[in-house]
Amino acid sequence: MVMLSASVAQTGKVLFSKSLQRQISSLARLALAQPGHRSAPVLTSAAGLGEPCPDTAAAALRRQLQPGAAKDFRPRRAGGPAAQALAARLPDPELAASLAAGRGWTLFSCRFEDGSEDLIALKLEGGPHDAHCGDILQAIWPVLREDSLRELAGETQAAVTSALLWTISKKTDSAVLVLDGEGTLLHCNESGRDMLDGGALLSAGTGRLSCASPGETAGFYAAVAECARSRRGGGPGRPLELILFLEERDSGMRLPVSLTRYRCAGAGMPLVVAILPRQPDRTRIEMLAQKMGLSPSEARVAALIQLGLSNREAAHIAGLKEQTFNTYAKRVLAKLQSAGRAEMAQRLTWQASLGRAS
Repeated sequence: MVMLSASVAQTGKVLFSKSLQRQISSLARLALAQPGHRSAPVLTSAAGLGEPCPDTAAAALRRQLQPGAAKDFRPRRAGGPAAQALAARLPDPELAASLAAGRGWTLFSCRFEDGSEDLIALKLEGGPHDAHCGDILQAIWPVLREDSLRELAGETQAAVTSALLWTISKKTDSAVLVLDGEGTLLHCNESGRDMLDGGALLSAGTGRLSCASPGETAGFYAAVAECARSRRGGGPGRPLELILFLEERDSGMRLPVSLTRYRCAGAGMPLVVAILPRQPDRTRIEMLAQKMGLSPSEARVAALIQLGLSNREAAHIAGLKEQTFNTYAKRVLAKLQSAGRAEMAQRLTWQASLGRAS
């Protein structure tokens, strides 16, 4: 596939996209794409037809990365005005003539929330997917166009994935599990591994994930399967998200688990991403409280309050008289500008879950 920026289109250049070539090869011999349609860039999946993206086109391609959700996908007339305009951009006269005449080509357009419209042309040659190419392209196009645009704009998928994985592993204390549609654990972040090793909410000791009771385990797998099967969620292009509550073995507390279907272009089966909140430990809460301006003694008091203990219980743990603990507690609330214990505990919990104290 080839994508051109406005500046590239003016010079008639066609850009080669390796992402487009890799993901479209099972569907069509050749693909051409014009993100934004008439006024935007042109791309090709044929290395011999296009050329590398010049630096002058990268910024224009970047601007087209956030068009919003796909709103309308429909076939276009082969050999029509849109096909002829696209053919005029091609450097190969024979290929341009076949596209303009509609010989062996099928065209589609995809309109997005921001009003922009992509034109996609596929060169078919009697393959097994020809009859269903429109349905397949509709399903993969939003992700395929983004991968191609990021590649040409200099934002490689490897860099994007690396940044995402680093954020998940280093900057969030939520447990993140990647599952297949059968509920098999494929990968997890550090917090996820800690949560599974603890075994209070979910465990993986037998090779399969299990919950506090057989009934909850069955419910968890049923929810994962439902999430993997569902194609749409709250609207066009929005993935399904399911929320279920699982019980901790020790405390009996029920905690929410978010399940989201994830489909990557080129992957055979959809994945399910499970995100589970993890209660920050007291050491992290104390460290965070000190960063927010509390002394070590005040931070310890704040961490005990955050656990939901009464002043008497917290004072006993801290080795303080209850009256002394009350004085510290008032000082903590004043320094953190919190109206009460609940607001202070909520702030510390949210901050600690958002970014790891270091």
